[in-house]
Amino acid sequence: MNRIIPVIKLTIFLLLLSLKAHSFSSSSYLIAQSAIAFYDYETASQHYEIDDLSNLHIHNLQKKLIAFMNTNNLSKASIIAKKIIDLEINNQEAWLVYLANAKLTNNLYLFKDFEKIKSRTQYNIVNFVFYNNNQLKKNDDISKALFDIIQSSETNKINLIKDYDYLLFYLTLVLNFDPAFNEALFLQATFYQQLENYEMAEQIYQKIVITDPLYLEAQKNIAFNKTKNGNFKEAEKILITLIQSNQDNDTLIISLADFYRINKQYGKAISKYTDVIKLNNIDNKRLWRVLYMRGICFERNNQWKQAEKDFLYALEIEPNTPQVLNYLAYGWIERNIFIDQSLEMLKKAVQKNPDSHYILDSLAWAYFKKNDLIKAVDLMEEVIKKAPGEAISLDHLGDIYFALNRKREAYFMWNQAKDLAEPEDEILDSIQFKLQKNNAG
Repeated sequence: MNRIIPVIKLTIFLLLLSLKAHSFSSSSYLIAQSAIAFYDYETASQHYEIDDLSNLHIHNLQKKLIAFMNTNNLSKASIIAKKIIDLEINNQEAWLVYLANAKLTNNLYLFKDFEKIKSRTQYNIVNFVFYNNNQLKKNDDISKALFDIIQSSETNKINLIKDYDYLLFYLTLVLNFDPAFNEALFLQATFYQQLENYEMAEQIYQKIVITDPLYLEAQKNIAFNKTKNGNFKEAEKILITLIQSNQDNDTLIISLADFYRINKQYGKAISKYTDVIKLNNIDNKRLWRVLYMRGICFERNNQWKQAEKDFLYALEIEPNTPQVLNYLAYGWIERNIFIDQSLEMLKKAVQKNPDSHYILDSLAWAYFKKNDLIKAVDLMEEVIKKAPGEAISLDHLGDIYFALNRKREAYFMWNQAKDLAEPEDEILDSIQFKLQKNNAG
């Protein structure tokens, strides 16, 4: 990832202070250590190559193992694995790499070395992956076993997968035994997507064959990821092409509508959501969501009556859905209508989803509109504890403090909200007016 390199330069000095006595002080080592900290395995593996294995501590060898493995360099990873085994014979990840390379290069005599020592130590992961009733598994079965470790909720398996490094480590092993394992490819791409390495994610998503059920989801992810790099037109083209090739798939039309909504093209989003509703073949479990999303777009497009109609229809289909209750009730409260009804709706919404700071904010705001300032301030302060950077909630708390004559605290909250507000929050002018009106600057 291009964004990683500047971060690496900034972190080198800090790493110099924290390196242990046994670590190298070379710039290559520092760059490699920094790179792997930011999941840039390619850079790490390039700079690790010149290190002398004899001087590396086990912890650093494991990082090097991760770097080579996650760049799919199994042969070099195997060399590192053997060194780790020499230092720590019960290291199962090292054994997985060492034996994987042996199996794939047909050096099966190396399994004899393992079998001589495995009776003396617990190698539950290695045994699960490579053996079935003491018989060596075929490559496809090894691949499935490795993938099962990733998916398993059994503690004795999953506790070895510490973070993205190891999730990607296991997935790379899976794909060495079965390069066409589409579920593993999808999961690997998803992890890179979560790490914001969209280029790598796309390369992997593109490996999923068109006949696989995950293909459409992979292509949708590619499209949505492109918008994060500013490639709106390219992303739009991908989604439209998918729809043209799969005209009976209404989920793709919904995806395109969602795409327009996320990118604030509310008119286009409304049109596509409407197309789906007109098909008359969408089940109620999805229809309420389409109505809810179209309602949001109507509201964002200053078409409240249409939004209100969609929210009410969605609640007819799925009564007491917390997000719909919240959006409709907050819309009424902001328009100073149906305050009592909104308050009851929001109480239900909080019961359904007590962890949502958005819903709690709406409930607090309803109490404020009812002039129940004590309940309002208690709830809004709870919101700020949950989401201290939420500009609209900070603005609301400022209003409540001001109504309670706690003006110094109100000015502080308004200033905080002003600093954190995004243009789409549409509160900057209001905050500036309140600060100027009350000489709070």
